[in-house]
Amino acid sequence: MERMMVCGLGHCQHCGIGSHLVCKDGPVFTYEEIKDEPEIWA
Repeated sequence: MERMMVCGLGHCQHCGIGSHLVCKDGPVFTYEEIKDEPEIWA
């Protein structure tokens, strides 16, 4: 998952996708982790 990151530490929440932070939780997610995040599929 690609997302623009500002701080890279999870403080700014800029890389947030639903309840996940790409900088801390990703950048690789399973389908089960992100299947209910509507902004990904929009």
